[in-house]
Amino acid sequence: MSFPPSADDVSTAYLLQQLDSAISHVQEYDAAHEKKIDAIKRQIQQNKGGLAEKIALTQKLIEAYSKFNYDSTTAYINRNLELVEQTGNTGLIIRTKLYKAQHYAKTGAYLEAMSIVKEMDENLLPDSLLPYFYDACRDVYGESGYYSHDSDINSEYLNKAGHYRFLLQQYFSSEPNSDIYLDLMETRERNQQNFEEALKYSDLRLEHTDTLAKKYSEIAYFRSLIYRGMGDKEQEKQWLIRSAIGDLRHSIKDQASLWTLADMLSAEGDVERSYHLINISQDGLKQYNSPLRNLQSVNILNDIAHNYQLMTDNQNHKLSMMLSLVGIFALLLAIAVVYAILQMRRLRVARRELNESNQNLKELNVQLQQAIEKLHVSNTLLADSNRMKDIYLGNFLSLCSDYIKKMENFRSTALKKQRSGQLAEYLSSSKMREMKSRDIEELLGNFDTVFLNILPTFIEEFNALLQPENRITPSKEQSLTTELRIFALIRLGITDSSKIAEFLNYSVHTIYNYRSSVKNAAIGPREEFENAVKRIGYQHGLSSDS
Repeated sequence: MSFPPSADDVSTAYLLQQLDSAISHVQEYDAAHEKKIDAIKRQIQQNKGGLAEKIALTQKLIEAYSKFNYDSTTAYINRNLELVEQTGNTGLIIRTKLYKAQHYAKTGAYLEAMSIVKEMDENLLPDSLLPYFYDACRDVYGESGYYSHDSDINSEYLNKAGHYRFLLQQYFSSEPNSDIYLDLMETRERNQQNFEEALKYSDLRLEHTDTLAKKYSEIAYFRSLIYRGMGDKEQEKQWLIRSAIGDLRHSIKDQASLWTLADMLSAEGDVERSYHLINISQDGLKQYNSPLRNLQSVNILNDIAHNYQLMTDNQNHKLSMMLSLVGIFALLLAIAVVYAILQMRRLRVARRELNESNQNLKELNVQLQQAIEKLHVSNTLLADSNRMKDIYLGNFLSLCSDYIKKMENFRSTALKKQRSGQLAEYLSSSKMREMKSRDIEELLGNFDTVFLNILPTFIEEFNALLQPENRITPSKEQSLTTELRIFALIRLGITDSSKIAEFLNYSVHTIYNYRSSVKNAAIGPREEFENAVKRIGYQHGLSSDS
């Protein structure tokens, strides 16, 4: 996945499509990243090049874990510091400690980060280590000051961060085309609200960075901050999307761009998409497991969840209003019918008036027939619903009976194993896991059988909604595939992905991907697909065998 050359001409809709595509491939990206991590670990285990090579490989592993898993990053930084200390190389030890301080600062361990930089005397450091020291102090004081609730500390630390940024800027002034110098200048101009100048430095950074590079997502995120300062919401959103895509492709779980984008979409009223994105972001934060990032995302998550609930409540309210209007219309129609009958009796004395009355009656009869047909449909739906409930109840009682028998057998076996001292071994045996697997298969098998007894034409009607090359055929009779089970549950009125995921023993993300993939293969409009699924079986009625 890449972006067109003229990045500023890309539409937001196109970028959102690219983001959806990246989300659908997250598992593949993460699997490839974990494979890369495992390869580095094997290199470390097989290392025969001595301590220096082991340090280099461990640092490479740290970079792979950075922004992927906080705990592992911290553990390998400490491990590498132990290795570096064995070399006795003072400069390398100081650089490793400063790297550790930056890691702590960016993940909320401010006291630990501060203690590292404060134990070093800037005046005693050789010139070669000064840029590392300045960079670490910039991060430590900048992060600590930004998140401090004490105004005095906030002001003091941010001033210190600015001081070290200035020193770092002076140090690299001889390398005006280096990314670190351009980054420093962009940050300076952005902080001083010179946004046009900041954009120029951002442009230079982008010119030297491939859109597929890991660095690109970071540059895109800071570019979005420039547009935020300029008040250009559309460009801010587009660059947040680009940054989020890069984070997903490179398995970066510290996804500030994704939850910032979710918050922005929620504020714009795109609650459903923002709710989906914040859930993806939460999955990433769980993987990263940084206390600071979890805390920072709580308020945004709560706001989006609140907006999602408001949207749901509003939709339910509209549905109630529509049902009320239908009831009022039916009442008015009934009154109109009564009035027509009375008028017919009064107008029998005159031929002409009788003809006119008959004409009115014909028109009203058409309306009445339409109302009767609607009532017939409602009665059919109600009868179908009651029949389905009876079937579900019977199967539920049967499953409960089977479950009681299984529990009795399990209890009997467990008592025997306990008497013979083999209970723990029995509970941890593969037989127990096989039992769970069989129970899940049996549950899904029962669901398939019951559902297809109720709706024997479901598979045929469902495939009629799909393009011919994308139609789904189960490998066994009286059985459903995972995609068919998902939409069978939707046909039964269960539309919440989290509930579907819980029933089918999948993740919410996997269910979302299945739903999106099938809807993309629909013959008709994608957004009408699930409504069409919910109508399957109504035109023919449910199975008489049910």
